[in-house]
Amino acid sequence: MVFREATRLDKAVEIDAYPDRQDLNLGLLRIVKRCGTRISMGTDAHHPWQLEFIDLALAAALRAKIPADRIVNFMSLNELRAWVQGVRRAQTQRRRARNTTYERH
Repeated sequence: MVFREATRLDKAVEIDAYPDRQDLNLGLLRIVKRCGTRISMGTDAHHPWQLEFIDLALAAALRAKIPADRIVNFMSLNELRAWVQGVRRAQTQRRRARNTTYERH
């Protein structure tokens, strides 16, 4: 499942709060919560007034009871940087391990 893999890789999935999109509905967000997947809230805004759509993402996260510590938007700058560095470091390690495996064959 996508959300389990995102959790394993410590990646975030986005709640797109633009009213015409809203890709992650409440049912999917409940699965996200069960899997422990991180989320990012975005508006897909093309005009400044569309930034208000963030309220829709927040409402969806609250209704799905996603913990604040799993929401990327709530991270401090230091937490965000540490998370990004950790994800990049793990990705580099996986890539090196995969390349080592290919070189052996």
